Amino acid sequence: MLILETCRTSAIDLLPTRLFFRHKDAEAYEQIGSPSEEVSYESPVTCSSLPIVIFNSIKWNRSRHGGEWEGVYSFNLNTKELAICVSREKLRFSDPHGRMWISELISISEDAGTLYVNVAIEKEVTGGTIVNYFLATIGLPDQQLELLSPLKDIRY
Repeated sequence: MLILETCRTSAIDLLPTRLFFRHKDAEAYEQIGSPSEEVSYESPVTCSSLPIVIFNSIKWNRSRHGGEWEGVYSFNLNTKELAICVSREKLRFSDPHGRMWISELISISEDAGTLYVNVAIEKEVTGGTIVNYFLATIGLPDQQLELLSPLKDIRY
């Protein structure tokens, strides 16, 4: 299988990112899911042992010029079934925090049991909030987040 990610040309445009797939011998790509105009499917990862694509979903708000993390989805390449596998409501993290979102998917284990991600965690500080980024794992299906390493200077 081939996976294609079409990306927006600039952050100003806020055009949604789309994912497509095709068998290596097929002539045409098929779109993964049918997201609404303001929803992006991005940052796909795959494993060689299962016919799935795991990807991040962001809902863009043109008036705010920003996005809100929707969740992490799985797409079965054989059955074309789309399912949420990490949601805002079920993602678990034991440290006190404000908002938390998955900014990027990095990899998935061969058994599809562990997802490697970059995560943003917002914390209250005197005078406002601060967002720190980390390399982390998410155990699937319990959705338990474990921080591996801080990511310094990823936003400049």
